[in-house]
Amino acid sequence: MDKEEYKAFYESVYRHSLAHILAKAMIEIYGADKVQYAIGPQIADGFYYDFEIPVAITTEDFKTIEDKMREIIRRREDWTKKELTRSEALELFRGQKFKTELIRDLPEEETITCYWTGDDFVDLCRGPHVSNSQELMNAAFQVRSVAGAYWRGDEHREQLQRVYVYAFTDKQGLKEHLQWIKE
Repeated sequence: MDKEEYKAFYESVYRHSLAHILAKAMIEIYGADKVQYAIGPQIADGFYYDFEIPVAITTEDFKTIEDKMREIIRRREDWTKKELTRSEALELFRGQKFKTELIRDLPEEETITCYWTGDDFVDLCRGPHVSNSQELMNAAFQVRSVAGAYWRGDEHREQLQRVYVYAFTDKQGLKEHLQWIKE
């Protein structure tokens, strides 16, 4: 792996790990019984995560979300990967309709992996991720926008709120990207 490939891999691990931090933050802000979390992939300049929650997220909420994410990172929680059987995964995510649908759609022979962030948040995911949230201490991120998105791109399915976040491994990367966007 050359230097550029390594940098891209490193940045993708950060972004994907931060997506889990966002999901955990949304649950802590809005309540575990009110948040259905769907998917949270990385994209070219950060990541997004789709949620079904009973309130509309507005720009006034961005700082609260960012602050909660920073608080979670400062906890320096371990990340734990675990392989599960289909029945274990379905039981673990029984209250999360999008996760259970994804699990049911996996081929029978598929290895199902989950990542715990601390001991109170788990997400269905292939990884990889950081081993501890402290690795994200220097990461720079900023909630960019919220948009509507249909579950699985199907207009007949649930409409979710897609939270977009710019994310870089350091403040300089974010600063340069925001300047580039501005120009």
